[in-house]
Amino acid sequence: MVKTGDEIQWAEVLARLQDELAELNEDFNRNFIKPNIVLSGKTGVGKSTLINAVFGFNEAETGVGKPVSQALIEYRIPEAPVHLFDTKGMELDLEQREISRKQIVSEIRKRASSTDAADHLHIMWYCISNESRRLESTEIEWIRSFSEYMPVVIVLTQTFDQNEAFLKFIKEELPHLPICRVLAKEKVLLGEVKIPQHGLTDLIDRTLDIIPEATRRAFTAAQKIEVERKIDSAKKLIQERLDSNSPVSYKNLAHAAEAFPIGMDMMGRSAVYLYMAKDIMTVMGIPVNRNFLKFTKEARPLLQSILLPFVASEGGRAIGKAALKYGTKQLSKEGASTLAKLAGKTVGKANLLLSPIVGLVAGSFNRKVTEAIANSFINTCADFLRQEISYKDYSTTEIMEKLSIGMKVRMNENKEKIEELAVKS
Repeated sequence: MVKTGDEIQWAEVLARLQDELAELNEDFNRNFIKPNIVLSGKTGVGKSTLINAVFGFNEAETGVGKPVSQALIEYRIPEAPVHLFDTKGMELDLEQREISRKQIVSEIRKRASSTDAADHLHIMWYCISNESRRLESTEIEWIRSFSEYMPVVIVLTQTFDQNEAFLKFIKEELPHLPICRVLAKEKVLLGEVKIPQHGLTDLIDRTLDIIPEATRRAFTAAQKIEVERKIDSAKKLIQERLDSNSPVSYKNLAHAAEAFPIGMDMMGRSAVYLYMAKDIMTVMGIPVNRNFLKFTKEARPLLQSILLPFVASEGGRAIGKAALKYGTKQLSKEGASTLAKLAGKTVGKANLLLSPIVGLVAGSFNRKVTEAIANSFINTCADFLRQEISYKDYSTTEIMEKLSIGMKVRMNENKEKIEELAVKS
C-alpha cells in the first residue's frame, strides 16, 4: 500500500520526536549510573539497619542475592538506583577468612579494570559496632587490603555515647580512612531515655565526596535522608536541559513537537511537561514508570493540574479541547460547562499571549515559564518526600495522583507569577 504525502510527513514528525526522546534518555543515563556499594563487617554490627535508614529498605526486602563469588553477594533492588554488595567470611576460621579476602580483592581488581564505570565497585562501607568496642587484627588487615583497590569509609554503627577512646584507636590503626559515627535507628535506654538517629547525613556527604561524579545523581536519588540534596540535584538537571546551547534539551524536544498538525501540536508539546516531570521524579528517587508511553497515561492528572489554572482564565480552541480530554471527568459540573464553552471559543492572538502555557502548548518554547513550572513540581515532590511515605504501600498511579493534587495547589499559588513571566518573555 502506497503512503500518502500526509502519512509520510506524519511518520517523519513522529520519528523526529522519538529521536529527541531517545537522545534525552541517552544523555540522562550517562549521568545516572547506579553506584555499587560494598557493605562489609561482622554479622550483628547493624548493616541491615543502616541500609534501611539510608535507602528505605532492608536486606530481607532485596530477595535472594546473586553470588559473585563465595565471599561476595550482589543485591539488585527493583527500581532502586543503587546496587549493594555484601561480603561474607569474617565469621569463618582464619584460613577461610583469607580465602574470602582474596576472592573479594580479586573481584574489586577485575571490576576496576573494566572500561565501563557501571561495573566498578565505587565505595565500601566497612561497618564496625561502636557498642562492642572490638576490632580484630584480621579486620584491620581486611580494611587495609580493600582500601588499596577502592575507597573505604569506616562506619561506626550503634554509636550512642560520647566515649572517643575506640574512635581514637581506629584512627591510629587506619589513619588515612574517613570515619563516620552513626546511630541508624533511635536507641531507647533504661528509664525511657531516647537517643535520636544521627550521623547519616555525614555518611551521605562523605560518600558523595568520594564516589564518581556519574554516580552521584543516582546515589542522591536513592538516599532517603537529605531531601535538600534531591532538590539541588533536580534543579541542576533542569538547568542542564533548559540550556539553549545544549544539543540535548527540552527546547529541541519542544521544537520537534511543533511540527505536529494544529490541534495535535499541543499534545506533542505536552510531552515536554511530562518528560520533565519524569526526569524530576527519577532524580528525586520517586518511583516512576520507565516506559514513557505508560507514564503519560498515569500522568494525565498531573498534566491537568499544570494546564487547568490557565485554561480556565483564557482558553482557546485547542487548549479547551486538551482540558476536556484530560480533565472533565474530575471537574465539577460548573467547571466542565466552562471548559465546554472554551472548547468552542476562538480567542485572538493578543489574548492568547496572556496565557503562560503559550510557551509549550500554543506557541514557541518558553524557558522561563518552563523553569517556573519545573520548580513548582520540584517543590511538590519535596513536600511529598518529607511525608516519609512508604512506596511499597502505593502503586505508581496512586503516587502520581498524590503529586498531581500537590501540584494543583502550587500551580494555583504561582499562577500570577507564571503569567507575568509569559507576558514579559
